[in-house]
Amino acid sequence: MATNDTTEGAGAHRADATSGANVADDSAEGMSPEAADLHADIERTRADLADTVDQLTAKLDVKSRVQDTIATTKDSAALQLRRLQDQATDETGKPTPATLGIGGAAFAAVVAVLVIALWRHNNNPRPKRRH
Repeated sequence: MATNDTTEGAGAHRADATSGANVADDSAEGMSPEAADLHADIERTRADLADTVDQLTAKLDVKSRVQDTIATTKDSAALQLRRLQDQATDETGKPTPATLGIGGAAFAAVVAVLVIALWRHNNNPRPKRRH
């Protein structure tokens, strides 16, 4: 809720800066050129300050920054997954021989680890328990 209030406040700064420029243009007609230049410089500074306030407000809006980061990470992960799928399959969507070889090797490694673990469990001498 605080972020909405802050965002509305930032928009108000921008509206004030732009409406102030219109007033300056109207009142600058009867001024000397130096005063008109000074007035225009003040209005540019107000606009720059309004932009700075908007940028600071955006930086302080942690919730939307986190959401933006999550969205970017999701998009990046989806792109990476798509690239991996394209590399692992042929044009018809079937796994390539290299993918099948890697998958078979991974499966064989898992089976080997399980066999060794079971063999060690069954062949270890168990200490006698005392009651």
